[in-house]
Amino acid sequence: MRTIALAVACCAMMLVVAHDAAARERNEPVAQVEVSKPATSLPGTRYAWVEMPAQLAVEFDKRVQDPKLRTRLQAALDKALRGKGYRRVDSTQQADIFVAYRVGVRDVQQATVRDNGLQSARETAIGCGGGGCSQIVTQGPNGVPTIKIDTVDFVEGGLLFEVLEPGQIRVLWRALYRGSVRAKGAAPINLDTVASKTLAALPKAGAAP
Repeated sequence: MRTIALAVACCAMMLVVAHDAAARERNEPVAQVEVSKPATSLPGTRYAWVEMPAQLAVEFDKRVQDPKLRTRLQAALDKALRGKGYRRVDSTQQADIFVAYRVGVRDVQQATVRDNGLQSARETAIGCGGGGCSQIVTQGPNGVPTIKIDTVDFVEGGLLFEVLEPGQIRVLWRALYRGSVRAKGAAPINLDTVASKTLAALPKAGAAP
């Protein structure tokens, strides 16, 4: 694949590989897609892949540098593009548009303070001071104030997909799909789902401007 220099206006990226409901149950970020560069149509139906060089630390993680994962991910994106009416060509000289992606992951621990609720909390379970009372401070062993905090370990990541105009450093369409997957005990990643959701807002091939 041809390597090109790209100016990407995007901060930390995160690969989303979890269902929304499951993420909510674990107090993890809910999967979401952000289209930062929308379009109503694209020039032509033929596309070719170009390499988008890794730039951020999360992109050099060995989990997303795995050749097998990247092959599966690109195949899933090819499938989603076919579903939109686009046709892949191997030569960049024959392509109407270029497509590229970046992917990254990082380990995250999220802390959530447990709220007992003022109505149900016992008077001794409410810590009071000069600034008022707190529902999250309870009496621990030997009367020592204790804050109840739950922590969840998960992998946060994202997939950035861009459509580029051949011959120019100009982005025609861009979407970032981000969320989380548990680091341990996670179900297999459904990359077809990730790809189709990422490209859901991509204009269909031949759409009128």
